[in-house]
Amino acid sequence: MAPLRRFRGLIFGLTLLAACQPSAPPPEPEPSPTPSPSPESVVPSGFDLIPFSFEDIPDWRETPIEASVAAFSKTCEVWSRRDPATPVSSRADYGGLIRDWLPACEILPRYIDAGELHRFFEDYFDIYIIETEEEINKLTGYYEPEIQASREPQGERSAPIPLRPDDLIEVRLGRFEDALDGRVVWGKVQGSELALYPERADIETAPDKAIGFATPADVFFLQIQGSGRVVFPDGSAVRASFSAHNHRPFGSLANHLLQTGEIERSEAGMTGVRAWIFRVGPDRAREAMNVNPRFVWFRQTVIENPEDGPQGAAGIPLTAMGSVAVDLEKHPLGVPVLVRAPIPQFPGDANAENSNLLLIAQDTGGAIKGAQRGDIYFGSGDEAGAMAGSMNQPGDFFVLLPQSIEMAQ
Repeated sequence: MAPLRRFRGLIFGLTLLAACQPSAPPPEPEPSPTPSPSPESVVPSGFDLIPFSFEDIPDWRETPIEASVAAFSKTCEVWSRRDPATPVSSRADYGGLIRDWLPACEILPRYIDAGELHRFFEDYFDIYIIETEEEINKLTGYYEPEIQASREPQGERSAPIPLRPDDLIEVRLGRFEDALDGRVVWGKVQGSELALYPERADIETAPDKAIGFATPADVFFLQIQGSGRVVFPDGSAVRASFSAHNHRPFGSLANHLLQTGEIERSEAGMTGVRAWIFRVGPDRAREAMNVNPRFVWFRQTVIENPEDGPQGAAGIPLTAMGSVAVDLEKHPLGVPVLVRAPIPQFPGDANAENSNLLLIAQDTGGAIKGAQRGDIYFGSGDEAGAMAGSMNQPGDFFVLLPQSIEMAQ
């Protein structure tokens, strides 16, 4: 076992709790497929993956796992429709090829039937702890807000929920260069060039380019979260799903209000900033919001299953407490990520203790940079938002890889 920086001092060899009695005999693990010849071994970029042991993860067998299994099953459905020889990621090659993951995907239903979810990962995966010289180490949370809206501007509901404008051009770079597969940029044509779209302060949304109208605070925070559920007075609801942004840097409204003395440190959360917006009125609030030049547009989509979250970067509906956003320069979409950190168990849980959570990388975000940087999807609605808002902690990061993938040492 390689030496570990943050786990030194823990008592290893913990006696794990017995798994729940299965409803059917657990399947015998089948032999791992022959390691992929291309690449023969993989090396992550900018960090090390040090072999670890499930037995040395404190409380591994008590780790919440049902949500991650549901999320992983959705990823498997997507992989089953792709060429098995395709790399899982064109940027983070330690994920190997899709064929490395298919044996686990195919046998997963048998483990679900047997109630042996933890054993599934033990039988088919190796676990590695991330070690890096990067200073960034942070777990945050995000959620899908649910906002009340009207179909026309009415009273406080004066801000449009913006649809993509006609002059916003999308370019999928993978069509021009294979190495850029999966990357998208948006801009505006100026002469013979594609230029940056204007900043927030210079963008006006036409009334016919809006999903509906909500309070300026609701629309602003909806743009920060990237998607949300829009509920109209008749009870009908649609999803405002992320469509594009203007590639401008993100600016923190809370930090701006702190620096200018508009709010106290205790008011720097979403609740305090919302209260300030309502207190000062829409005109002054809009001026302050312009310190964040980033602007997000949405597309209107149908909510087919209320239990599903919005689609993440993998094109898969996110699963509450089962999906995580990662840096796609560091990690492949679809990889299981085990995190150990103080994770809130209920809104206002300010004294959360270290616990484990197994997640599937299914999303990314502009602020998610680094091998030890994750953003946990907490679900939809106010309760999920309260929990997500209190998630801001360093942690230990592990990744799980099929045993057929050879990690270069």
